[in-house]
Amino acid sequence: MKLKPMKDKIVVKPYIRKLSYFLIVNNQERENMGQVVAVGPGRTLQSGRFEEMPIKVGAYVRFGTMNKDTGEEYLKYFPYFEDGVKYLVMSWQDICWEQEEPFTEEQINA
Repeated sequence: MKLKPMKDKIVVKPYIRKLSYFLIVNNQERENMGQVVAVGPGRTLQSGRFEEMPIKVGAYVRFGTMNKDTGEEYLKYFPYFEDGVKYLVMSWQDICWEQEEPFTEEQINA
């Protein structure tokens, strides 16, 4: 990967849902789960103390998506494409939780 995250940023490879070949589905949901592929070193707090990253490369994570009530974006992550593969660059604080085992097909396509 050519992209190296800085400070408290991480790069996540999102899992893309597989849509049915038989039904036309208007799927406007954004990705909300993936695997961490790169992690920044951490950040220095105002107190001068260094805060290490609580998330590691290889973690399976769930992260927030668009607020459906107002349609306003409340998270600040953006897509990055490398060799035709989509990645998301975000702060580790956008992660809702970490899962120990890989996501199953049922979880991804639910």
